[in-house]
Amino acid sequence: MAFTLTGLGVGWTAPTIPKLLAEDSPIPMTADESSWMVAMLSVGSVAGVIPLAYFSNVMGRKSILIFSAIPGIAAWLIIIFTASVEALYVARFLIGVEVAVTFAITPIYLTEISEVKIRGILSSVVQLFYNIGALFEFSMGPYVSYTTLGISSAVFPVAFLLVMVWMPESPYFLLLKGRGSDAERSLMRLRGKTDRQHVQEELTEIRKIVDESLKMGTAPVRDLFMKRGNRRPLILILSLVMLQQFCGQLAIVSYTTQILQRSASSIDAHISVIISGGIQTVASVAMSSVVDRVGRKPLILSSTVGVGVSTLGLALYFYLESKTDVDLSTVDWIPITCLVAYVSLFSLSLGVLPFTIMGEIFLPNVKGLAASLALLVHSASGIVVTKLFQIMTDSTGADSPFWLFSAYCFISAVFISWYLPETKGKTFAEIHELFNADSYPIKVNKMSRLK
Repeated sequence: MAFTLTGLGVGWTAPTIPKLLAEDSPIPMTADESSWMVAMLSVGSVAGVIPLAYFSNVMGRKSILIFSAIPGIAAWLIIIFTASVEALYVARFLIGVEVAVTFAITPIYLTEISEVKIRGILSSVVQLFYNIGALFEFSMGPYVSYTTLGISSAVFPVAFLLVMVWMPESPYFLLLKGRGSDAERSLMRLRGKTDRQHVQEELTEIRKIVDESLKMGTAPVRDLFMKRGNRRPLILILSLVMLQQFCGQLAIVSYTTQILQRSASSIDAHISVIISGGIQTVASVAMSSVVDRVGRKPLILSSTVGVGVSTLGLALYFYLESKTDVDLSTVDWIPITCLVAYVSLFSLSLGVLPFTIMGEIFLPNVKGLAASLALLVHSASGIVVTKLFQIMTDSTGADSPFWLFSAYCFISAVFISWYLPETKGKTFAEIHELFNADSYPIKVNKMSRLK
């Protein structure tokens, strides 16, 4: 449900910006102000991520997720009851704080509470819930008032708060705090067992990882960069979260309606957005069924290349439409087709697997710090991309940002094929050994392919 709140926050702008830019706008604003409203979500994420490195290992994963609902509730109340551009900036900032917690903590929490055999499936389900949130906004936004949409959206963080209170804490965190009995009870509850003997083997494995982490002590920031067992996964995860943004996802989802309105498509833009959101949701269901059978690496590679091809198609279409005299009336289906392909392929893996991998590749004593740094880079990249999208579109044409997104995807695909090891079905200890190997990444990847 945490990712549903994120989907609501990101998807809200698609049907709302056209209303705010219209002559009868409930809150009149300029195109530049609307781009800052979109970017404020990422600004809030940057601010929200700063204390996470500390609090994730102090408060616990569950407590932080409960707290994340509070800024979300406050944001929707501001949207409902205020009527100024500045207030919308504040609301989007608060949603960004909520998003920061969701992206940084939820993957860690899920990987720590799930069994190895279903870890990928469970983590991939978050993309489904993200898409449900976005689809809710896409479907309701065009047909209800600005205020009604805000009221409907506010229900979700309240429901999340009530549900999360009843969830168990991560057994990894409880062992980090020396609460062995609580960790055992938590694991029994998570596995649906009433006899402690049924969880002893798994608890022993968790304890080994936690003990290793405790021996190392609380990791200073320099350990992320100086120790190769941390540095290598850090390089990987920072590259993946930057790819998530520079493939254009936040900008494309936020401006979906406007992108389609710029095209010469005969299909209503709002209907097209709903179609793309529905297909995106279906794609995330398909992904959850194959992630632990196909593996992380093939899915991320295919998703990255597919997204690159989709944005290339959009770039070519808008180039021909705005900068040539070519008649595109017979191919006005290209924008919606490319957009549907984009959101489907992004949901296939690129939307969530980087954060799933982040939860798998770091030791417990550096997970919070690594997640915070990754989200800081992710959010800062989001600010750059959303502003760059508007600036490039206004100054050099609707095609220009899509050339950038496509090129970044193809370059990233080369890097991923070389640097990303397969983590499917591996324990935390086995994954950590991969990143510490002298042969990483070349021989490690060859061994993974042979297996």
